[in-house]
Amino acid sequence: MTSEVYILLPVHNRRETTRRFVTCLVAQTYNNYHLVLIDDGSLDGTAQMVQEQIRSLTVIQGAGKWWWAGSLQQGYEWLRNQRLNPMDIVLIMNDDTEFDSDFLENGAAVISAHPNVLLLAQCYDQRNGELIDKGVHIDWRKWRMGGAQTPEEVNCFSTRGLFLHAADFLTLGGFYPRLLPHYLSDYEFTIRAHRRGMQLITDPTVKLRADLETTGYHSFEDCDLQLFLKRYFSIRSNANPIFRTSFMWLACPWPWKVINIARVWLSAARKIAAAVQLAVSPKKSLRG
Repeated sequence: MTSEVYILLPVHNRRETTRRFVTCLVAQTYNNYHLVLIDDGSLDGTAQMVQEQIRSLTVIQGAGKWWWAGSLQQGYEWLRNQRLNPMDIVLIMNDDTEFDSDFLENGAAVISAHPNVLLLAQCYDQRNGELIDKGVHIDWRKWRMGGAQTPEEVNCFSTRGLFLHAADFLTLGGFYPRLLPHYLSDYEFTIRAHRRGMQLITDPTVKLRADLETTGYHSFEDCDLQLFLKRYFSIRSNANPIFRTSFMWLACPWPWKVINIARVWLSAARKIAAAVQLAVSPKKSLRG
């Protein structure tokens, strides 16, 4: 295998987390890679630390406003300006992952044998070793999303350890940072690829371990009303109804688009109403 692997790695102020990632990368048996470090405004010396350890490196500096999709779009634009071999490989990674020394070698071997595919590394929980992600199934009719039980059910991937050929990556056309700056941008990207005929595959030899404690807002319990609203409508919220609406508009098939947008806002109204009720109920009880 001679394909060069271009690793897109967005980072932001997680120097020690990124250091653990780099330690895994330096130990790889497959050395034909180039790390594209997309440093979105880190102030903790992350880029300098990486520069000390990785020679084949490009650093793209941001000001802290790109988030996930914006960072990957910067990587996409950088790759567009390079003279790539169509069979070169793009690998999108999260820095809060760890992997064995044969990770790149196995990933490159699998994808080099399969044209027109997205290959997702099977993801395990760092804490307990439990398999947590080998593909997602979205039931648009019922608007349900969960782990696929069989390979045939997979119609959506995350971008946490996502391999694809460089030509396919460039053809897909990048991301939508304004409409989907963070959560669901990966799902939209892989759904778009699947809709265009690309196969979504995993392989047990291509695996990594993720730190699930470093993610954004997933729970809104024990929040007062002001904090609830701040977190619920944050870019870091996976439940933000504004971005879920954008996701539906971009990714949902037309027969279910309008009804699922309505479902998003009905769910949001219920959650907001519950938060308001919780906020006013102590006052009611005090009044007797």
